[in-house]
Amino acid sequence: MRTDRLTLRPVVPDDAEAFLAWRSRPDVVRYMYLPAWDPATAVLKLRTWSNAPFDQPGDVLVLAVVLGGDVVGETLLKWAAGPRQVEVGYALHPDVSGQGLATEAAGATLRLAFDTYGFHRVFARIDEENTASVHVAERLGMRHEARLVENDLRDGVWSTEVVYGILDREYPGRA
Repeated sequence: MRTDRLTLRPVVPDDAEAFLAWRSRPDVVRYMYLPAWDPATAVLKLRTWSNAPFDQPGDVLVLAVVLGGDVVGETLLKWAAGPRQVEVGYALHPDVSGQGLATEAAGATLRLAFDTYGFHRVFARIDEENTASVHVAERLGMRHEARLVENDLRDGVWSTEVVYGILDREYPGRA
């Protein structure tokens, strides 16, 4: 799938090194509630994701975000337990931040969720301190639906999560 500046495509095992460039950075993964990756983890994850199905609750579709031939980020759809609902996620290398690329990539991923897969509701779970991701959700027209106070641990400290959501009929980028 293409946008004005980006290509989004399914990940392949050869993307491991590119993903490691941001997934190994503590400043990036701190809001993912995951440890930073090492090279072995990158190889394993990309091999797993590249062969993963996306046809039932619990499945995850990970897409590489490509800018000018370079993989600079990722988006994902995680099929939720609720009927026709999916979680969206996004992360880009900090070197390309501030250019609107996260909004562009996440917007394309919403179109994929609604137009290709026929989901009714897309939501994002975001650490409240991750204001950049909150702004992306807001720019996409997602509504603030919930604030879950101290519902998760990040580095041994309780953190608050906010939930943003949008319905298929509300998404302005819908075909």
